[in-house]
Amino acid sequence: MSSTRFTQTYSELPKHFYCLISTEPLQSAQLIHSNQKLMNELGIQIDDERLLQMTSGHQFPDNLRPLAQKYTGHQFGYYNPDLGDGRGVLLGQVADKQSQLWDLHLKGSGQTPYSRRGDGRAVLRSGVREYLIGEALHYLGVPTTRCLSLCSSPEPVQREQLEPRASYIRVAKTHIRFGHFEWLKQKGTLAEQKQLADYVINQVYPDLQDIGETERYSALLKRIVENTAIMIAGWQKVGFCHGVMNTDNMSVAGETFDFGPYAFLDDCKVHNICNHSDTEGRYAFSQQPNIGLWNCQVLCFAFSDMVGQAEIDDALELFINTFNEQYLQNMAEKFGLHNPDAEDRQLIADTLLLMDKSNLDFHYFFSQLTFFDSEQENRFLDLLPLTDSSLSAQWHHWLDRFRNRIAQQSPQRFAQLTANNPHLILRNYIAQEIIEAAEKQDFAPLTKWMTALQTPVLDESFQPCWETYIKPPKYHQKGMALSCSS
Repeated sequence: MSSTRFTQTYSELPKHFYCLISTEPLQSAQLIHSNQKLMNELGIQIDDERLLQMTSGHQFPDNLRPLAQKYTGHQFGYYNPDLGDGRGVLLGQVADKQSQLWDLHLKGSGQTPYSRRGDGRAVLRSGVREYLIGEALHYLGVPTTRCLSLCSSPEPVQREQLEPRASYIRVAKTHIRFGHFEWLKQKGTLAEQKQLADYVINQVYPDLQDIGETERYSALLKRIVENTAIMIAGWQKVGFCHGVMNTDNMSVAGETFDFGPYAFLDDCKVHNICNHSDTEGRYAFSQQPNIGLWNCQVLCFAFSDMVGQAEIDDALELFINTFNEQYLQNMAEKFGLHNPDAEDRQLIADTLLLMDKSNLDFHYFFSQLTFFDSEQENRFLDLLPLTDSSLSAQWHHWLDRFRNRIAQQSPQRFAQLTANNPHLILRNYIAQEIIEAAEKQDFAPLTKWMTALQTPVLDESFQPCWETYIKPPKYHQKGMALSCSS
């Protein structure tokens, strides 16, 4: 494709915002997957050979200029001033069919001035995990970054053990993080803060361009906060645990970003911790909304030279209201409830706690809920511990309560239930099977699941081979806790 579709707008910002980088190409690289569906959505076509050259870091279109961005951030609640792109580079942007710019970021491209003694490389394990999760979340309706291509190399790299190298291209609305504004609050001038804010407006929120300066930055702050709340409400709907919600991992576009030890819930454990480094449960599933608000408070402080206290208070109230409204709507869709109210909010909360007590699988419960009040209702009832002396009374009470509630609903609730309760979920044990196959040069499972995750709700014609993956995992497959290593 023509280089005129590519550009590098970030290099137009002050020079100390970044460092230009010469990438360290991946040797003996092979292209193991290209995301043709994403390419089609962007309206671009890149042949495999050229994509291999780009993804392995060997050669880029003329208008792309690899650079590493400087930022800071709060990690597990503590400010770290020594952050930046340490194992990846922003190549630039590509224009889609509507002339909207999308960032292209190459991960695993070698050392940068911000590598902090790291080798600047990515491993195949983390590459496969990010490649898969972007598609999974996108097709579950959760705002997220995605990947365009994935390369591997037999060259080993040291982590907890020797692992094969990888590199991949991430596509995002922007790679500006909360931490970019934190850095400029500490080290930059007011003019530089406004310059970065205007950059975000131009690329991500162009509808704010014509607002006067007095209101423009408060409008930007509110939009970021609102989109963050919507994103986290989406996580809670699909049972997604991010695992490391540091402010340098929060995108100002409200896209799920910087995947590490993420996980989808297996059993509905509302306090699930997927990151084994998170010993205090700061980023537990139930804490994600609170941490989202905390992170937005940090962002508001970073904006405080541009925005007054009243606007900051409004932005934080907007987060709370947006999350509460979006979460209620999201969960009502999973339960097949129309026009949800405060009683429904309590019903949802009580259901999740009862599921937790009963060790019920989060996703299987909801996928089988589609059969409730139908001729196949027993498919759902068989899941419940209706004969367990300690829980049967609570579940019988729940059944009466839920049956009374849905009696008010129209038949359209079945279509709503089906559309909002997927059958195929990227559980950690599945991701691990795909990784282990890829490490043996078998990329067929990766290709198979990339296609499957694009249609997570199966119809009656689904192939029997998926039956195993629809059902809850076995005991030894559940609850894998992961590290931040990549």
